[in-house]
Amino acid sequence: MAATTYTDDAPDPRSFTARKWLSDNDDRAWAEKLYLAYIPVFFVISAITSRTGFSLAGDWQNLLAGFLVWLPFCVLLPLYLRRNHPLPFWKQWWFKFQLYLVVLIFFLTYFGTEYFFDTLGMRYNYPNQTWFFDSVLLGPDQATALADYKRVPLGMYPISVGFFTVYHIGAIVMIRAFMRLGASVNLRAAGFVLGVVVAALFWAWLETMLFVSQPKGSFAWYEDLERQMGIGSIFYAMDFLITFPNVYWLDERKTHRPWSNYRVAIEATAMCLLVLLAGDLWSLFFGVPFG
Repeated sequence: MAATTYTDDAPDPRSFTARKWLSDNDDRAWAEKLYLAYIPVFFVISAITSRTGFSLAGDWQNLLAGFLVWLPFCVLLPLYLRRNHPLPFWKQWWFKFQLYLVVLIFFLTYFGTEYFFDTLGMRYNYPNQTWFFDSVLLGPDQATALADYKRVPLGMYPISVGFFTVYHIGAIVMIRAFMRLGASVNLRAAGFVLGVVVAALFWAWLETMLFVSQPKGSFAWYEDLERQMGIGSIFYAMDFLITFPNVYWLDERKTHRPWSNYRVAIEATAMCLLVLLAGDLWSLFFGVPFG
């Protein structure tokens, strides 16, 4: 009886080259270099849009600012640069990576931000915005949420994909560096775990420092910044302890079949559920002091 052939069993067109810091997957290594170069670009553009007040001016400005920070460099640039690549764009690593983050950000912004409002005391102040989009039943009462600075402006979605591109690409390189310090299988596994923990704590702390360590009453702040820098950073790191190791394996291994876009979306959604469960268990044991 002849074996059944499926459409996703097509010959693997990927190529692999041994590297120290970047992925051995050539397609992925190209994208990693691009997104590492994006890190300073992200901070420059986001600083300009926030410090000039453009992102706070109104609804469309806020949404446009979010897309300007993320879309041109993370999507349009690789789409253009790789237009002649043998792999169609939807099979290239950069596209799968961005799809993963878009799914992740949608659920974590819509639902997960509510935990930051009530559990960590995070606040958003966008007085000129009327386009808000967040959970109705999870989190604060919608009737008072805006007055309590607990609504999520629509522009937070695209800009957060930019934030998570920076965090996850930086984490991937950090994890790989720790992992490749060891020669044996056990040492590499230990390095992987250590790399995930270090990367999660580092990016959680840095995000607090750079984005929401603002004075009370600015566009984003914490009610108790000192508490957030300590306990809150650990809470945030829980998210990354779940997502960093998962996205690390996206088309990383030569011996594993490339992820389909369907699997990318499913994996990202599953990680969102785990992140929400972790946040809920944290709130169960440690309370919601700002709820």
